Amino acid sequence: MCLANAYPNSRRSEPFLENITRMKLDGKRIRMETMFGEEKLIPGRVLEVDFENSRVIVDLYNTPTVADKP
Repeated sequence: MCLANAYPNSRRSEPFLENITRMKLDGKRIRMETMFGEEKLIPGRVLEVDFENSRVIVDLYNTPTVADKP
């Protein structure tokens, strides 16, 4: 079985999700599921998939937070 880790498109080297077994893309969001059944819906797009190193690089879209709202 091939598992992947998801990394943000930034200088950070820590994955934000590990042991990914399934991804579904809809153009605006990525639904990722881990081997432990954890599911995340990420606003963003996939930039690169590195099968050799099991890395998925994601461009995370900015989502407004309470602090961002006027």
